[in-house]
Amino acid sequence: MKIYIDLWIKSLDSKTAEILRKLGYKAIAVEEERERVADLLVITKRVIEANTRKELKEKLHGIKRKHVLVSVKPLSIEAARMAAHDSRVDTIIIDDTCYKYIDRNQINLMKQHSKPLELPLGRWLTYTPRKRSAIYRRVMYYLFHTKMPLIVTSCAKNWDELLVPRSTIYLLSIAFHIPLSQAVLSLTSYPRELISRCGVSI
Repeated sequence: MKIYIDLWIKSLDSKTAEILRKLGYKAIAVEEERERVADLLVITKRVIEANTRKELKEKLHGIKRKHVLVSVKPLSIEAARMAAHDSRVDTIIIDDTCYKYIDRNQINLMKQHSKPLELPLGRWLTYTPRKRSAIYRRVMYYLFHTKMPLIVTSCAKNWDELLVPRSTIYLLSIAFHIPLSQAVLSLTSYPRELISRCGVSI
């Protein structure tokens, strides 16, 4: 049986947890857990936005690594470069606010340091065609030139923003020309490996 994992739920309540279970999710990473839930493995997610190297360094300082997933949304080239180097960072997010900093040099640096790219797919679908296309080109370059994992998340604030696993897998396969067998990994094995790095077994 596949273990579906969503590594970015912005806010978790009992309704969202119920839908997650019905969709087949077994583990999630959450920014804000409003209610304790059963039957789901829940770890903490820290999303850091930083404009400078200094700001990123300050925000990373003091974060406990055990059972915490750290994702960085770089808002400058220097913050992006540091995020790629820093071992405390688990994923680097690409969205409409930071895609311009995920350039070829950044992607090559991420490859050197085994830093996965995280695509909040639920948000990507809402962008303007121009921004969606710009992000698409960067994701395609990342996939083609690094052969590294693409982590797909929902960035869901409410239950109705959650990703349906099978639909997501087919969308990834069609939109990003990823074989179905590899698209499945973006919601299963790839996030599972990251959770394991945080000291959590699943």
